[in-house]
Amino acid sequence: MFSMNSSVIRALLAVFLAVATTYAAPETHVVIMHTNDVRGHVLPSPDGGGSARLATLVHQVKPDLMLDAGGMLSGSLISDTFLGAPVIDAMNAIGYDAAVVGGIDFNFGINALAARVREANFLVLSANATTPVNEIQLAGIFNAQDVRIAVIGLSSEDLARTGHPQNVKYVDVADSLVTLQSTLPRVKEANLIVLLTNVSRSEEQRIAKAFPEIRLIIGAHEDAELPTRVGQTTIVSAGKFGKYAGKLDLTFVDGKLKAVESRLLPTETVEPDPAIEKVLQPFEVKLNETLQQVVGHAAGDLSHSTAHESHMGNLVADAVRAKTGTEIALINAADPQVGIRKGPITSGMLFEVLPSENTLVTMRLTGSQIKHILGRSVMSLSGVRVKLDANKPEGKRLVSARLNDGTPLHDKEFYTVTTNDFLLMGGDGYTEFADGIDVEDTGILVRDALAEHIAHLGTVSPRLDGRIQVSR
Repeated sequence: MFSMNSSVIRALLAVFLAVATTYAAPETHVVIMHTNDVRGHVLPSPDGGGSARLATLVHQVKPDLMLDAGGMLSGSLISDTFLGAPVIDAMNAIGYDAAVVGGIDFNFGINALAARVREANFLVLSANATTPVNEIQLAGIFNAQDVRIAVIGLSSEDLARTGHPQNVKYVDVADSLVTLQSTLPRVKEANLIVLLTNVSRSEEQRIAKAFPEIRLIIGAHEDAELPTRVGQTTIVSAGKFGKYAGKLDLTFVDGKLKAVESRLLPTETVEPDPAIEKVLQPFEVKLNETLQQVVGHAAGDLSHSTAHESHMGNLVADAVRAKTGTEIALINAADPQVGIRKGPITSGMLFEVLPSENTLVTMRLTGSQIKHILGRSVMSLSGVRVKLDANKPEGKRLVSARLNDGTPLHDKEFYTVTTNDFLLMGGDGYTEFADGIDVEDTGILVRDALAEHIAHLGTVSPRLDGRIQVSR
């Protein structure tokens, strides 16, 4: 009988392993970087490093794909002032490959979104949102290190419900699962399917369970967090405001994904890229010029309050009513968020007073409806004078309500009213405005109405006229 000693066996085994290693399929590595919920924060701030520092990270890592999971355009002064244009210019310069449309990306309206999409040098995706913006695509297929990667965009189904009605009235968003059932066959030749989503965590989980062939979901969560796994699907996000950029190292063997490694890279610890700073500089110069413009003067300190009559509350409500010409103006008392100190009033100060992009809405309400609204809590109001009893439960605090000429409000009579789109949509629990008739969103920002009113007055005096009286 033939036999081999142990040394011969070990030698043959070593030869076998060497041959096996030589002919083993080589690994291919693909690097993806990703962001989400940047919300216009292209400049450095306490919340994030800004686009110039992000660009430095991208240059260091040199990713094969650069992706964004939506929430790009709205949420900072510089971006809101220029309707998202600085964000797109920065993303173009950084070298993004694709981004999905998120809910806040509609905040400037369909026409502005369409302009931004046309300006983008990268794909803007949403497989389930039907919009008038024809340039928004279902998916894109990229070749990275000879690996075919399909990127599909999904927008939140809540977009049409939670977005401003004026901005999303022509937008329809289909069910994610139904959309994927029809979209996935179109990208079946890809080695990897990446879902770029601006949906909830629960929706991501539902998708991962229904479609295990989707191995990677890049989502939009506000908090920077560790990746999660659902079966073989990896779900990642990078947190809001661009404080972090996500980095994914993907390992492929024979065109099949074998491993995913995920990291979060802080943007605040790197030097900014001068090229991106140069891209943003013209926007900064124009913004600073705008913010320094003096629109009027305050003869004294103008206070704000949510508990009683205030200078700012009266000023905003009077400005709103002057702009639309309605009989009454009803604005949430928290809308003016700060007061104004004695001296020049600049455009920049008005952004601090009214940072939101709320617009003026006109309607007709009955005296009974108005009384019910006034009975809840203190509001900023014009055209009507009220007495409230703070000791009574919410909804029953109104003691009396009269027009400026002393006429009491009649329950069945209709009155023209101006409010804002936030309250129209039930903000702060004021659901009564949704029952108004002849509702019209003017599209005029409350902030712009205030600026115009102050410019007309020239000088604003800190005067209270007793239009709100609260007994405690």
